[in-house]
Amino acid sequence: MSRIGSKPIQLPDGVNLTRKDNILLIVGPKGKIEQQISPNVKVEIDTAAKKVKLTCEVKLASDKAVYGTARSLLYNAIHGVSQGYEKKIEIHGVGYNAKILGQELTISIGFSHPVKVTIPAGMTVTVPNPNMLVIQCVNKELLGQFSASIRGIKPCEVYNLKGIKYADEIIKKKAGKTFVSGAS
Repeated sequence: MSRIGSKPIQLPDGVNLTRKDNILLIVGPKGKIEQQISPNVKVEIDTAAKKVKLTCEVKLASDKAVYGTARSLLYNAIHGVSQGYEKKIEIHGVGYNAKILGQELTISIGFSHPVKVTIPAGMTVTVPNPNMLVIQCVNKELLGQFSASIRGIKPCEVYNLKGIKYADEIIKKKAGKTFVSGAS
């Protein structure tokens, strides 16, 4: 059995969890998320103790694998609706910057044209300064996918450290080519 799957999840104040078939609806102060759970994973909601426990009816080896994943997905959804998730992205380079125009993020990153990215619904993007983006969302998966697509526009390169990177990402600078004079 999964060690992760057997741990109970504590429900924070203001978070409600309801179940309909294999879909869990998690509602909290930051928003709501629908999470689909495998039919072989049973969810026990204890409203008095404010805990959620998952149990697995082991039929196949794949059920054991889904058990721990289901618990992690449920925990991420509960954490998202209660506290939310945030990712910071930095833009490095001369003339590189970002602007928000309505529901569209415009990034000038050294191409012949500015790159325009539509901000998904339920996500908040702020630009505290032209070289920093702060992305907030209740859905961890959506946040990771959107921030990875922004970083993928022009990842930070290792020779001049110009491009887009996560704020907590460490990129080691490589030495360029060394030239030796032709005379010996």
